[in-house]
Amino acid sequence: MTFSLTAFFLKPGRTYLFLCLAGAISAVGFAPWNLWLINIVALAFLCRFFMTGITPRQGLAGGFSFGFGQGAVSMSWLINALMIDSGQFLVFAPLVPIGMGILFGVFFALPACIAALAQTNVKKVIAFAGALGFFEWMRSWFLTGFPWNLTGSVFMEQDALLQSAAVVGVYGLSVWAALIAGAIALLPQIKPLIAVLTITAILETAGAVRLWNADETKVWGVNLRLVQPNIEQSLKWDPQKADEHFSTLIRLSKENNELVTHVIWPESAVDFPVNTAHGERVRAMAAVRQGGVLIMGGLKIKQTKPLQVANSVFVLNDLGDITADYDKSHLVPFGEYVPFATWMPMRKIVPIGPDFAQGNGVRTVHVEKAPPAGMLVCYEIIFSGAVTDRVHRPAWLINVTNDAWYGQSAGPYQHFAMARLRAVEEGLPVVRVANSGISAVIDPYGRASQKLALGTQGVLDSPLPTALPPTFYAQTGPTPVVLICLVLILFSLKKRK
Repeated sequence: MTFSLTAFFLKPGRTYLFLCLAGAISAVGFAPWNLWLINIVALAFLCRFFMTGITPRQGLAGGFSFGFGQGAVSMSWLINALMIDSGQFLVFAPLVPIGMGILFGVFFALPACIAALAQTNVKKVIAFAGALGFFEWMRSWFLTGFPWNLTGSVFMEQDALLQSAAVVGVYGLSVWAALIAGAIALLPQIKPLIAVLTITAILETAGAVRLWNADETKVWGVNLRLVQPNIEQSLKWDPQKADEHFSTLIRLSKENNELVTHVIWPESAVDFPVNTAHGERVRAMAAVRQGGVLIMGGLKIKQTKPLQVANSVFVLNDLGDITADYDKSHLVPFGEYVPFATWMPMRKIVPIGPDFAQGNGVRTVHVEKAPPAGMLVCYEIIFSGAVTDRVHRPAWLINVTNDAWYGQSAGPYQHFAMARLRAVEEGLPVVRVANSGISAVIDPYGRASQKLALGTQGVLDSPLPTALPPTFYAQTGPTPVVLICLVLILFSLKKRK
Protein backbone atom coordinates (compact mmCIF):
# COMPACT_ATOMS: atom_id res chain seq x y z
CA MET A 1 0.00 0.00 0.00
CA THR A 2 2.81 2.40 0.86
CA PHE A 3 4.58 1.79 -2.43
CA SER A 4 1.47 2.17 -4.57
CA LEU A 5 0.41 5.39 -2.82
CA THR A 6 3.89 6.86 -3.12
CA ALA A 7 4.02 6.01 -6.80
CA PHE A 8 0.59 7.52 -7.28
CA PHE A 9 1.55 10.77 -5.61
CA LEU A 10 4.59 11.16 -7.86
CA LYS A 11 2.28 12.29 -10.68
CA PRO A 12 1.24 15.82 -9.66
CA GLY A 13 -1.70 16.43 -12.01
CA ARG A 14 -3.38 13.20 -11.06
CA THR A 15 -2.52 13.75 -7.40
CA TYR A 16 -4.23 17.12 -7.05
CA LEU A 17 -7.35 15.86 -8.80
CA PHE A 18 -7.43 12.86 -6.51
CA LEU A 19 -7.01 15.04 -3.41
CA CYS A 20 -9.84 17.30 -4.59
CA LEU A 21 -12.02 14.20 -4.96
CA ALA A 22 -10.96 13.00 -1.49
CA GLY A 23 -11.95 16.39 -0.07
CA ALA A 24 -15.32 16.20 -1.81
CA ILE A 25 -15.92 12.72 -0.38
CA SER A 26 -14.91 13.92 3.08
CA ALA A 27 -18.00 16.17 3.08
CA VAL A 28 -20.15 13.16 4.05
CA GLY A 29 -18.51 13.33 7.47
CA PHE A 30 -20.65 16.37 8.27
CA ALA A 31 -24.38 16.49 8.99
CA PRO A 32 -26.76 15.15 7.88
CA TRP A 33 -24.71 12.08 6.89
CA ASN A 34 -22.29 12.09 9.86
CA LEU A 35 -20.04 9.43 8.30
CA TRP A 36 -17.10 10.57 10.41
CA LEU A 37 -14.81 7.66 9.58
CA ILE A 38 -14.99 8.40 5.85
CA ASN A 39 -14.01 11.99 6.57
CA ILE A 40 -10.99 10.89 8.60
CA VAL A 41 -9.88 8.29 6.05
CA ALA A 42 -10.12 10.94 3.32
CA LEU A 43 -8.03 13.25 5.50
CA ALA A 44 -5.52 10.39 5.88
CA PHE A 45 -4.89 10.52 2.13
CA LEU A 46 -3.92 14.17 2.48
CA CYS A 47 -1.61 13.24 5.35
CA ARG A 48 -0.06 10.49 3.23
CA PHE A 49 0.50 13.01 0.45
CA PHE A 50 2.83 15.21 2.49
CA MET A 51 4.78 12.12 3.58
CA THR A 52 6.06 11.54 0.03
CA GLY A 53 8.89 14.07 0.09
CA ILE A 54 6.90 16.98 -1.32
CA THR A 55 8.02 20.60 -1.24
CA PRO A 56 6.13 23.24 0.75
CA ARG A 57 4.78 24.62 -2.53
CA GLN A 58 3.40 21.19 -3.42
CA GLY A 59 1.96 21.00 0.08
CA LEU A 60 0.10 24.24 -0.57
CA ALA A 61 -1.30 22.89 -3.82
CA GLY A 62 -2.28 19.53 -2.35
CA GLY A 63 -3.91 21.02 0.75
CA PHE A 64 -5.74 23.58 -1.36
CA SER A 65 -7.05 20.83 -3.64
CA PHE A 66 -8.40 18.84 -0.70
CA GLY A 67 -9.99 21.86 0.95
CA PHE A 68 -11.48 23.07 -2.32
CA GLY A 69 -13.27 19.75 -2.79
CA GLN A 70 -14.56 19.72 0.78
CA GLY A 71 -15.74 23.34 0.75
CA ALA A 72 -17.36 23.20 -2.67
CA VAL A 73 -19.38 20.08 -1.84
CA SER A 74 -20.17 20.55 1.84
CA MET A 75 -21.34 24.16 1.33
CA SER A 76 -23.16 23.75 -2.01
CA TRP A 77 -26.52 24.06 -0.22
CA LEU A 78 -25.92 27.84 -0.01
CA ILE A 79 -27.09 28.03 -3.63
CA ASN A 80 -30.66 27.56 -2.37
CA ALA A 81 -30.62 31.04 -0.79
CA LEU A 82 -29.95 32.57 -4.22
CA MET A 83 -33.04 30.93 -5.73
CA ILE A 84 -35.64 32.45 -3.38
CA ASP A 85 -36.12 36.02 -4.60
CA SER A 86 -37.39 35.33 -8.15
CA GLY A 87 -33.99 33.84 -8.92
CA GLN A 88 -32.49 37.30 -9.45
CA PHE A 89 -29.33 36.22 -7.62
CA LEU A 90 -29.09 32.92 -9.52
CA VAL A 91 -26.39 34.37 -11.76
CA PHE A 92 -24.09 34.20 -8.73
CA ALA A 93 -24.81 30.49 -8.12
CA PRO A 94 -21.56 29.21 -9.71
CA LEU A 95 -19.60 31.52 -7.41
CA VAL A 96 -20.89 29.73 -4.30
CA PRO A 97 -19.03 26.41 -4.66
CA ILE A 98 -16.02 28.23 -6.12
CA GLY A 99 -15.91 30.77 -3.29
CA MET A 100 -16.44 28.18 -0.56
CA GLY A 101 -13.90 25.91 -2.23
CA ILE A 102 -11.31 28.69 -2.21
CA LEU A 103 -12.05 29.57 1.43
CA PHE A 104 -11.70 25.98 2.65
CA GLY A 105 -8.79 25.43 0.28
CA VAL A 106 -6.70 28.24 1.75
CA PHE A 107 -7.20 26.98 5.29
CA PHE A 108 -6.17 23.44 4.36
CA ALA A 109 -3.29 24.59 2.14
CA LEU A 110 -1.46 26.35 4.96
CA PRO A 111 -1.45 23.36 7.38
CA ALA A 112 -0.32 21.04 4.56
CA CYS A 113 2.49 23.46 3.66
CA ILE A 114 3.65 23.59 7.29
CA ALA A 115 3.53 19.78 7.51
CA ALA A 116 5.77 19.52 4.45
CA LEU A 117 8.45 21.49 6.31
CA ALA A 118 8.80 18.90 9.10
CA GLN A 119 11.64 16.38 8.86
CA THR A 120 10.01 13.09 9.87
CA ASN A 121 6.62 11.62 9.05
CA VAL A 122 5.53 11.59 12.68
CA LYS A 123 6.45 15.24 13.04
CA LYS A 124 4.62 16.01 9.79
CA VAL A 125 1.45 14.58 11.31
CA ILE A 126 1.91 16.54 14.54
CA ALA A 127 2.64 19.73 12.60
CA PHE A 128 -0.42 19.22 10.42
CA ALA A 129 -2.72 18.59 13.40
CA GLY A 130 -1.49 21.68 15.24
CA ALA A 131 -1.66 23.84 12.13
CA LEU A 132 -5.15 22.60 11.22
CA GLY A 133 -6.46 23.51 14.68
CA PHE A 134 -4.74 26.91 14.53
CA PHE A 135 -5.97 27.84 11.07
CA GLU A 136 -9.50 26.65 11.75
CA TRP A 137 -9.49 28.98 14.74
CA MET A 138 -8.24 31.73 12.42
CA ARG A 139 -11.06 30.94 10.00
CA SER A 140 -13.48 31.74 12.83
CA TRP A 141 -12.54 35.44 12.79
CA PHE A 142 -10.66 36.20 9.56
CA LEU A 143 -12.72 38.60 7.38
CA THR A 144 -15.57 38.49 9.96
CA GLY A 145 -15.20 34.72 10.25
CA PHE A 146 -16.91 31.64 8.85
CA PRO A 147 -16.23 28.61 11.10
CA TRP A 148 -18.76 26.36 9.37
CA ASN A 149 -18.01 22.61 9.10
CA LEU A 150 -14.84 22.65 11.16
CA THR A 151 -13.13 19.26 11.11
CA GLY A 152 -13.94 18.57 14.77
CA SER A 153 -17.67 18.66 14.04
CA VAL A 154 -17.47 15.25 12.35
CA PHE A 155 -17.76 13.71 15.83
CA MET A 156 -21.33 14.99 16.31
CA GLU A 157 -22.86 11.52 16.55
CA GLN A 158 -20.21 10.30 18.99
CA ASP A 159 -21.93 11.59 22.12
CA ALA A 160 -19.30 10.32 24.55
CA LEU A 161 -16.31 11.67 22.61
CA LEU A 162 -18.18 14.93 22.03
CA GLN A 163 -17.99 15.64 25.76
CA SER A 164 -14.30 16.47 25.27
CA ALA A 165 -15.52 19.75 23.73
CA ALA A 166 -16.27 20.90 27.29
CA VAL A 167 -12.48 21.08 27.75
CA VAL A 168 -10.94 21.65 24.32
CA GLY A 169 -13.83 22.93 22.21
CA VAL A 170 -14.35 22.15 18.55
CA TYR A 171 -10.79 23.25 17.70
CA GLY A 172 -9.35 20.61 20.01
CA LEU A 173 -11.58 18.01 18.37
CA SER A 174 -10.20 19.12 14.98
CA VAL A 175 -6.66 18.53 16.22
CA TRP A 176 -7.63 15.08 17.43
CA ALA A 177 -9.33 14.16 14.14
CA ALA A 178 -6.15 15.14 12.29
CA LEU A 179 -4.02 13.02 14.63
CA ILE A 180 -6.23 9.98 14.00
CA ALA A 181 -6.02 10.58 10.25
CA GLY A 182 -2.24 10.96 10.50
CA ALA A 183 -1.92 7.72 12.46
CA ILE A 184 -3.83 5.92 9.70
CA ALA A 185 -1.54 7.49 7.09
CA LEU A 186 1.53 6.26 8.99
CA LEU A 187 0.56 2.62 8.48
CA PRO A 188 2.18 0.08 8.40
CA GLN A 189 3.71 1.76 11.47
CA ILE A 190 1.29 0.46 14.06
CA LYS A 191 2.41 2.22 17.24
CA PRO A 192 1.00 5.68 16.38
CA LEU A 193 -2.39 4.16 15.56
CA ILE A 194 -2.43 2.14 18.78
CA ALA A 195 -1.54 5.29 20.73
CA VAL A 196 -4.32 7.45 19.26
CA LEU A 197 -6.89 4.67 19.52
CA THR A 198 -5.96 4.10 23.17
CA ILE A 199 -6.31 7.78 24.00
CA THR A 200 -9.57 7.94 22.03
CA ALA A 201 -10.90 5.02 24.09
CA ILE A 202 -9.95 6.88 27.27
CA LEU A 203 -11.72 10.02 26.06
CA GLU A 204 -14.77 7.96 25.10
CA THR A 205 -14.83 6.34 28.53
CA ALA A 206 -14.50 9.68 30.32
CA GLY A 207 -17.31 11.08 28.16
CA ALA A 208 -19.51 8.06 28.85
CA VAL A 209 -18.96 8.50 32.60
CA ARG A 210 -19.87 12.19 32.27
CA LEU A 211 -23.09 11.28 30.51
CA TRP A 212 -23.83 8.52 33.03
CA ASN A 213 -23.60 11.07 35.84
CA ALA A 214 -25.40 13.79 33.88
CA ASP A 215 -27.39 16.35 35.84
CA GLU A 216 -30.84 16.14 34.30
CA THR A 217 -32.65 18.53 36.60
CA LYS A 218 -34.97 21.17 35.15
CA VAL A 219 -35.57 24.80 36.01
CA TRP A 220 -38.62 24.92 38.27
CA GLY A 221 -41.64 26.74 36.94
CA VAL A 222 -40.42 27.21 33.36
CA ASN A 223 -42.32 25.41 30.60
CA LEU A 224 -41.30 26.39 27.09
CA ARG A 225 -43.21 26.17 23.83
CA LEU A 226 -41.13 26.33 20.67
CA VAL A 227 -43.22 27.39 17.66
CA GLN A 228 -42.13 26.23 14.20
CA PRO A 229 -44.53 27.74 11.61
CA ASN A 230 -42.68 26.38 8.55
CA ILE A 231 -43.53 29.38 6.37
CA GLU A 232 -42.08 29.03 2.90
CA GLN A 233 -39.35 31.61 2.36
CA SER A 234 -40.67 32.70 -1.03
CA LEU A 235 -43.96 33.67 0.69
CA LYS A 236 -42.59 35.00 3.95
CA TRP A 237 -42.54 38.68 2.99
CA ASP A 238 -45.63 38.59 0.76
CA PRO A 239 -47.86 41.42 2.18
CA GLN A 240 -50.99 39.54 1.12
CA LYS A 241 -49.93 36.58 3.28
CA ALA A 242 -48.78 38.59 6.30
CA ASP A 243 -52.01 38.29 8.30
CA GLU A 244 -52.25 34.58 7.55
CA HIS A 245 -48.70 34.00 8.77
CA PHE A 246 -49.32 36.03 11.92
CA SER A 247 -52.50 34.06 12.63
CA THR A 248 -50.63 30.79 12.16
CA LEU A 249 -48.08 31.77 14.81
CA ILE A 250 -50.82 32.74 17.26
CA ARG A 251 -52.86 29.59 16.59
CA LEU A 252 -49.91 27.28 17.14
CA SER A 253 -48.95 29.16 20.29
CA LYS A 254 -52.31 29.15 22.07
CA GLU A 255 -53.54 25.58 21.47
CA ASN A 256 -53.52 23.61 24.74
CA ASN A 257 -51.05 25.99 26.35
CA GLU A 258 -52.35 25.78 29.92
CA LEU A 259 -48.96 24.79 31.31
CA VAL A 260 -46.81 26.91 28.98
CA THR A 261 -45.01 29.84 30.61
CA HIS A 262 -42.79 31.00 27.73
CA VAL A 263 -43.61 30.91 24.02
CA ILE A 264 -40.72 31.38 21.57
CA TRP A 265 -41.08 32.34 17.91
CA PRO A 266 -38.27 32.09 15.34
CA GLU A 267 -36.13 34.75 13.68
CA SER A 268 -38.05 37.46 11.79
CA ALA A 269 -41.28 35.77 12.81
CA VAL A 270 -43.47 38.75 11.81
CA ASP A 271 -43.31 41.32 9.01
CA PHE A 272 -43.80 44.46 11.13
CA PRO A 273 -41.19 46.39 13.16
CA VAL A 274 -41.92 45.07 16.64
CA ASN A 275 -40.75 48.08 18.64
CA THR A 276 -43.01 50.57 16.83
CA ALA A 277 -46.12 48.43 16.30
CA HIS A 278 -47.90 48.46 19.67
CA GLY A 279 -51.22 47.28 18.24
CA GLU A 280 -49.68 44.21 16.62
CA ARG A 281 -47.79 43.43 19.83
CA VAL A 282 -51.04 43.48 21.78
CA ARG A 283 -52.59 41.16 19.22
CA ALA A 284 -49.60 38.84 19.55
CA MET A 285 -50.38 38.46 23.24
CA ALA A 286 -53.18 36.09 22.28
CA ALA A 287 -50.33 33.62 21.88
CA VAL A 288 -49.69 33.42 25.63
CA ARG A 289 -51.89 32.82 28.64
CA GLN A 290 -52.23 35.36 31.42
CA GLY A 291 -48.86 35.93 33.05
CA GLY A 292 -47.05 34.29 30.14
CA VAL A 293 -44.04 35.60 28.23
CA LEU A 294 -43.50 35.78 24.46
CA ILE A 295 -39.98 35.76 23.03
CA MET A 296 -39.96 36.57 19.34
CA GLY A 297 -37.59 37.34 16.53
CA GLY A 298 -38.46 40.47 14.57
CA LEU A 299 -37.27 43.69 13.02
CA LYS A 300 -36.47 46.81 15.04
CA ILE A 301 -36.52 50.39 13.73
CA LYS A 302 -33.46 51.94 15.40
CA GLN A 303 -33.83 55.31 13.68
CA THR A 304 -35.89 56.68 10.82
CA LYS A 305 -33.61 59.28 9.20
CA PRO A 306 -31.63 57.68 7.76
CA LEU A 307 -33.50 54.42 8.20
CA GLN A 308 -31.71 51.87 10.37
CA VAL A 309 -33.22 48.42 10.87
CA ALA A 310 -31.90 45.71 13.20
CA ASN A 311 -32.51 41.97 13.21
CA SER A 312 -33.61 41.54 16.81
CA VAL A 313 -35.11 39.36 19.52
CA PHE A 314 -37.76 40.78 21.86
CA VAL A 315 -39.08 39.67 25.24
CA LEU A 316 -42.73 40.70 25.69
CA ASN A 317 -44.95 40.44 28.76
CA ASP A 318 -48.65 39.57 28.59
CA LEU A 319 -49.55 43.26 28.09
CA GLY A 320 -47.46 43.49 24.92
CA ASP A 321 -44.76 45.59 26.54
CA ILE A 322 -41.14 45.00 25.50
CA THR A 323 -39.24 44.14 28.68
CA ALA A 324 -35.91 43.29 27.00
CA ASP A 325 -34.42 43.00 23.55
CA TYR A 326 -31.24 42.08 21.69
CA ASP A 327 -29.91 43.22 18.31
CA LYS A 328 -27.95 40.79 16.17
CA SER A 329 -24.31 41.84 16.22
CA HIS A 330 -22.61 39.34 13.89
CA LEU A 331 -24.24 40.06 10.54
CA VAL A 332 -24.07 37.82 7.47
CA PRO A 333 -22.03 39.35 4.63
CA PHE A 334 -24.11 39.76 1.45
CA GLY A 335 -27.13 38.33 3.29
CA GLU A 336 -27.72 41.18 5.77
CA TYR A 337 -25.25 43.74 4.53
CA VAL A 338 -23.01 44.27 1.51
CA PRO A 339 -19.33 44.63 2.43
CA PHE A 340 -17.45 47.31 0.52
CA ALA A 341 -20.81 48.56 -0.74
CA THR A 342 -19.18 51.57 -2.42
CA TRP A 343 -17.36 49.25 -4.83
CA MET A 344 -20.01 46.51 -5.02
CA PRO A 345 -23.22 47.91 -6.52
CA MET A 346 -25.59 45.15 -5.38
CA ARG A 347 -28.20 44.80 -2.67
CA LYS A 348 -28.19 42.29 0.14
CA ILE A 349 -30.08 39.02 -0.31
CA VAL A 350 -32.56 39.66 2.53
CA PRO A 351 -35.17 41.90 0.82
CA ILE A 352 -35.85 44.16 3.81
CA GLY A 353 -34.81 47.81 3.86
CA PRO A 354 -31.18 48.96 3.81
CA ASP A 355 -28.24 47.06 5.28
CA PHE A 356 -29.07 45.89 8.78
CA ALA A 357 -27.69 47.84 11.71
CA GLN A 358 -25.15 45.98 13.84
CA GLY A 359 -25.78 45.30 17.53
CA ASN A 360 -23.27 45.83 20.33
CA GLY A 361 -22.20 42.23 20.80
CA VAL A 362 -23.40 39.22 22.77
CA ARG A 363 -24.93 39.97 26.13
CA THR A 364 -27.10 38.40 28.78
CA VAL A 365 -30.74 39.47 28.72
CA HIS A 366 -33.28 39.47 31.53
CA VAL A 367 -36.22 37.17 30.80
CA GLU A 368 -39.27 37.53 33.01
CA LYS A 369 -40.07 34.46 35.13
CA ALA A 370 -37.03 32.59 33.82
CA PRO A 371 -33.25 32.64 34.33
CA PRO A 372 -31.24 35.23 32.36
CA ALA A 373 -30.58 34.17 28.77
CA GLY A 374 -28.03 34.74 26.05
CA MET A 375 -29.66 35.68 22.73
CA LEU A 376 -28.22 34.52 19.42
CA VAL A 377 -29.76 35.19 16.02
CA CYS A 378 -29.20 32.69 13.22
CA TYR A 379 -25.54 31.91 12.55
CA GLU A 380 -24.26 33.73 15.64
CA ILE A 381 -24.42 30.26 17.22
CA ILE A 382 -21.56 28.96 15.03
CA PHE A 383 -18.79 31.03 16.66
CA SER A 384 -17.11 28.82 19.23
CA GLY A 385 -16.05 30.67 22.37
CA ALA A 386 -17.98 33.80 21.35
CA VAL A 387 -21.59 33.04 22.21
CA THR A 388 -21.86 34.30 25.80
CA ASP A 389 -21.17 37.35 27.91
CA ARG A 390 -18.43 35.89 30.12
CA VAL A 391 -18.81 38.60 32.77
CA HIS A 392 -22.54 38.03 33.15
CA ARG A 393 -22.92 34.36 32.26
CA PRO A 394 -26.43 33.38 31.14
CA ALA A 395 -28.24 30.27 32.36
CA TRP A 396 -29.42 29.29 28.86
CA LEU A 397 -28.98 30.27 25.24
CA ILE A 398 -31.84 31.13 22.90
CA ASN A 399 -31.03 30.71 19.22
CA VAL A 400 -33.75 31.93 16.85
CA THR A 401 -33.16 31.31 13.18
CA ASN A 402 -34.78 31.14 9.76
CA ASP A 403 -33.23 28.26 7.86
CA ALA A 404 -36.08 28.24 5.33
CA TRP A 405 -33.61 30.02 3.03
CA TYR A 406 -31.88 26.68 2.50
CA GLY A 407 -34.84 24.37 1.90
CA GLN A 408 -34.51 20.62 2.36
CA SER A 409 -30.72 20.66 2.24
CA ALA A 410 -27.74 19.83 4.43
CA GLY A 411 -27.50 23.41 5.71
CA PRO A 412 -30.09 23.29 8.52
CA TYR A 413 -28.68 19.97 9.79
CA GLN A 414 -25.17 21.40 9.92
CA HIS A 415 -26.45 24.53 11.65
CA PHE A 416 -28.24 22.39 14.25
CA ALA A 417 -25.06 20.37 14.83
CA MET A 418 -23.14 23.52 15.69
CA ALA A 419 -25.80 24.55 18.20
CA ARG A 420 -25.28 21.19 19.90
CA LEU A 421 -21.54 21.77 20.03
CA ARG A 422 -21.99 25.16 21.70
CA ALA A 423 -24.14 23.53 24.38
CA VAL A 424 -21.34 21.10 25.29
CA GLU A 425 -18.62 23.75 25.14
CA GLU A 426 -20.47 26.18 27.38
CA GLY A 427 -22.28 23.74 29.67
CA LEU A 428 -25.51 25.57 28.86
CA PRO A 429 -28.85 24.40 27.46
CA VAL A 430 -29.55 25.78 23.99
CA VAL A 431 -33.14 26.43 22.93
CA ARG A 432 -33.17 26.54 19.15
CA VAL A 433 -36.29 27.80 17.39
CA ALA A 434 -36.28 27.72 13.59
CA ASN A 435 -38.95 28.79 11.12
CA SER A 436 -38.72 25.57 9.12
CA GLY A 437 -36.67 23.40 11.50
CA ILE A 438 -34.76 21.99 13.17
CA SER A 439 -36.19 23.26 16.49
CA ALA A 440 -35.16 21.61 19.75
CA VAL A 441 -34.22 22.04 23.39
CA ILE A 442 -30.60 20.89 23.67
CA ASP A 443 -29.30 19.98 27.11
CA PRO A 444 -25.80 21.04 28.35
CA TYR A 445 -24.41 17.71 27.11
CA GLY A 446 -25.45 18.38 23.52
CA ARG A 447 -28.41 16.00 23.55
CA ALA A 448 -31.82 16.79 22.08
CA SER A 449 -34.29 14.14 23.17
CA GLN A 450 -37.09 15.79 21.18
CA LYS A 451 -37.00 17.97 18.08
CA LEU A 452 -39.23 19.27 15.32
CA ALA A 453 -38.11 17.84 12.01
CA LEU A 454 -37.00 19.96 9.08
CA GLY A 455 -39.85 21.05 6.82
CA THR A 456 -42.65 20.42 9.34
CA GLN A 457 -45.08 22.70 11.16
CA GLY A 458 -45.74 22.25 14.85
CA VAL A 459 -44.84 23.07 18.43
CA LEU A 460 -42.53 21.50 20.96
CA ASP A 461 -43.31 21.82 24.67
CA SER A 462 -40.42 21.23 27.03
CA PRO A 463 -39.06 22.14 30.44
CA LEU A 464 -35.78 24.06 30.55
CA PRO A 465 -32.71 22.01 31.53
CA THR A 466 -30.56 23.40 34.31
CA ALA A 467 -27.20 24.91 33.37
CA LEU A 468 -23.99 23.21 34.48
CA PRO A 469 -21.19 25.05 36.28
CA PRO A 470 -18.93 26.81 33.74
CA THR A 471 -16.90 24.25 31.80
CA PHE A 472 -13.15 24.65 31.38
CA TYR A 473 -13.75 25.83 27.82
CA ALA A 474 -16.43 28.27 28.98
CA GLN A 475 -13.89 29.82 31.36
CA THR A 476 -10.92 29.99 29.01
CA GLY A 477 -12.31 29.99 25.48
CA PRO A 478 -10.08 28.67 22.70
CA THR A 479 -6.86 30.33 23.97
CA PRO A 480 -5.29 27.21 25.60
CA VAL A 481 -6.01 25.08 22.53
CA VAL A 482 -4.57 27.71 20.19
CA LEU A 483 -1.41 27.90 22.31
CA ILE A 484 -1.09 24.10 22.28
CA CYS A 485 -1.46 24.17 18.48
CA LEU A 486 1.41 26.65 18.24
CA VAL A 487 3.56 24.49 20.53
CA LEU A 488 2.86 21.44 18.34
CA ILE A 489 3.88 23.38 15.24
CA LEU A 490 7.09 24.72 16.79
CA PHE A 491 8.04 21.33 18.23
CA SER A 492 7.52 19.63 14.87
CA LEU A 493 9.52 22.18 12.90
CA LYS A 494 12.45 22.26 15.33
CA LYS A 495 15.47 20.86 13.54
CA ARG A 496 17.81 18.32 15.08
CA LYS A 497 21.25 19.58 15.95
